[in-house]
Amino acid sequence: MSLEIDEVDREILRMLQDDARISFKKIAEKLNLSEATIFVRVKKLLKRKIIKRFTAIISPETLGKNITAFVLINADPKKLQKVLEALSKIDDVYEVYDVTGSYYVIVKVRTEDQNKLAKMIDEIGLIDGIVSTETALVLRSIKEETRIKL
Repeated sequence: MSLEIDEVDREILRMLQDDARISFKKIAEKLNLSEATIFVRVKKLLKRKIIKRFTAIISPETLGKNITAFVLINADPKKLQKVLEALSKIDDVYEVYDVTGSYYVIVKVRTEDQNKLAKMIDEIGLIDGIVSTETALVLRSIKEETRIKL
């Protein structure tokens, strides 16, 4: 489902994606609008869930999360919802996707080292309803984008 937004909202979103800390005053100046107008528009974008939240994007490696992997999971379909909930509660699981194809779930994990990764894979494998896992270790990240093209 795509929500309709006008070009002013698109420009606001582009600027916020470039720098979420940009002031409403600076946005208003660049768009030749009042600060109050920008405030109201951003509030509406938040209310409509077009903007989920404002956050800082942190480099995982600078905080010791040197290993990134994707764990591909086969699960008992009758227990899938509980599997998804359990995976979502694991600290170093950063993304959980319910997918189609050969696997039921794909999770993205980030951790300190291979030993911690091995422990995570073991922990994931012990979740009731998980039938099997396959892990793909990321050798290098070529593109990782958080921005949505507008």
